[in-house]
Amino acid sequence: MKTLYILYHMARADFLERTRRYSFLIMLGLALFLGYSVASGQLVLVIGSNYRGLLNSAWVGGLMAVMSNFFLGWFGFYLVKGSVGRDYETGVGQIMATTPLSRPLYTLGKWLSNFAVLGIMVVVLMAVAVAMQLIYREDPLIDPWALLAPFLLLVLPFLALVAALAVLFETIEWLRGGLGNVIYFFLYMMVIVMLSVWVMSGASPMIDPVGAGILSNSMGQAAKVVYPDYSGGFNITWLVPEFETFRWDGIVWTSKLVVSRLALVLAAFGISILSAVFFDRFNPSRILPAKRKKTGSGVQEPPTVAESIPVSTVHLTPLANAQRRVRFETLLVAELKLSLKGQRWWWYTIAISLIIAQLFSELGVIRILLVASWVWPILILSGLGCREVRHDTRQIVFSAPRPIASQLPGAWLSSFVILALMGSGALLRFIIAGETFSILGWLTGVLFIPSLALTSGVLTGSSKAFEAIYVLWMYMLVQKAPSFDFIGMTPESPLYIYVPLALILWILAVAARRQQMKSR
Repeated sequence: MKTLYILYHMARADFLERTRRYSFLIMLGLALFLGYSVASGQLVLVIGSNYRGLLNSAWVGGLMAVMSNFFLGWFGFYLVKGSVGRDYETGVGQIMATTPLSRPLYTLGKWLSNFAVLGIMVVVLMAVAVAMQLIYREDPLIDPWALLAPFLLLVLPFLALVAALAVLFETIEWLRGGLGNVIYFFLYMMVIVMLSVWVMSGASPMIDPVGAGILSNSMGQAAKVVYPDYSGGFNITWLVPEFETFRWDGIVWTSKLVVSRLALVLAAFGISILSAVFFDRFNPSRILPAKRKKTGSGVQEPPTVAESIPVSTVHLTPLANAQRRVRFETLLVAELKLSLKGQRWWWYTIAISLIIAQLFSELGVIRILLVASWVWPILILSGLGCREVRHDTRQIVFSAPRPIASQLPGAWLSSFVILALMGSGALLRFIIAGETFSILGWLTGVLFIPSLALTSGVLTGSSKAFEAIYVLWMYMLVQKAPSFDFIGMTPESPLYIYVPLALILWILAVAARRQQMKSR
């Protein structure tokens, strides 16, 4: 009983701490937007070429469930990942290490906390689904079970798995940082989504964590009855001008399907216990390795304790040149060096390869390469605005002359230069081909992306919010969703919106930084 008491309070404290962050509010807003887009029929699930189910309770519940799994399973990972690392950084972990708290109990508590945060998102989406069914529906009857069952049996078990994977990545040291975030992105796209595709082709639903294959098979059977020429296919897209509808009454929940979903929860529990194997329990030697001397016999001596040395009275000389103009070009070079510091040779090799590929590809391929080139420096961009928090240098940075008027523009411009270099091949090809709209889209991109990164970093104090939003945004860009298109991928791209939006983001970043400086 005492163990459950400790587990509950540890998970509760961690949950409350994370729900008070700006990043949680940002993700909550995205969940609301996603729920509204799905339930109002703006985000459409198309079966085959142009078949869509009636917007009844079953269809809205199933569509919102697969969208919740796809997006919350994707950027929800970045939202909950970081609690273990925060315990390292704040020193709370060292305090917990002095208590009888066991490793499995700690990782279980983190898993439950992660799951609770994601569960709040699911509850919000369920509420939106109910509200939207009362407003937008093509069937007068509302079936509560058909509407909510996909959330309970498809979404929650999968998010339990995502919450456990976040704990596992944090307990493995080399997966704890930005590299782990990138690896999860490719793991998600290449493994988890691929399993759903296999289920669509006839494999067992036991290997479908997202549940897209389960929904596709059930919806396809209903479409086949009405449209015998239906030959398969499952696509999620924005407003489709013309489509044919059919009625789908929901998934038939057999015992085999229910067991397959509950197995995900069991797997998540096992992963959270497995994480304890890799958890070092805040071993101080992993953080600040002590330097020990060896004696002649090879035995390590304990570090000597430094003797106190009397210090004479120190007089600080006033900085006479504090009001001198900051040499902005020097600051810009320093920001560039700081951004690129630590990148390995293979990072530069891939970056140069992407630029060269832009020069020798067709225009349609160039736009995809441009997106890939601007995603490549994501770990550099995500440090914008939050590097001071990450390295605990806020007092030094904020005490410098005019930190807002000089350092914020310097950091922003360094990312602008990196993005311009990464997309230089595409810009040259657009100029040669006379693609005026693409040139405007390119300019909009190099203005908007650093502004989004800077504002996300300043507001949240973390790189994860930008990484999650940016990856999601660029995915929607590749899918040619007009509302997300800030580089002119489609003729319907609202480029005129994103330049003012970049300016608004700049104003938010400056206002937030001013407030932070006052509170320090």
